[in-house]
Amino acid sequence: MTRFDRRIGLHRLIFTFASSIAALAILSGCGSSGPEMAWVGGKVTYKGQPVPRGLVSFQTTAADGRNATGMIQPDGSYELQTEKPGDGALLGNYRVSISAREEEEILMYIPKKPVKPKRLIPEKYENPATSNLTAAVVSGSNTHNFELTD
Repeated sequence: MTRFDRRIGLHRLIFTFASSIAALAILSGCGSSGPEMAWVGGKVTYKGQPVPRGLVSFQTTAADGRNATGMIQPDGSYELQTEKPGDGALLGNYRVSISAREEEEILMYIPKKPVKPKRLIPEKYENPATSNLTAAVVSGSNTHNFELTD
């Protein structure tokens, strides 16, 4: 092997190593794009008891944000989603509304006057403007419990 052949071999080795490092740097930049999201969940109680069903809505205060919602489970727990179950919410500040009503019974007749399902919590919580509930979503895991009163 001549001195020239050794130089070519060394250059190829350096080129291969540099190319590998560059490829790794480019690939490490790839991944999920878009704004950062964080897991959000918690528990909803009314007068110290779990609210057994309903919907928790986080309504963004940002002009370019997105709202997130979560169904309340029988133990009062909820987990937010923006696009798919469990994906959480975008980072930011939110106004919160909670809606909880008894399940509607299937009627075998048409009543003369519509029957509204009974509310499980006061009506003021259904509107973010009157609920006085807020939440901040930060990077990482977020737990927001809501203890509702009259």
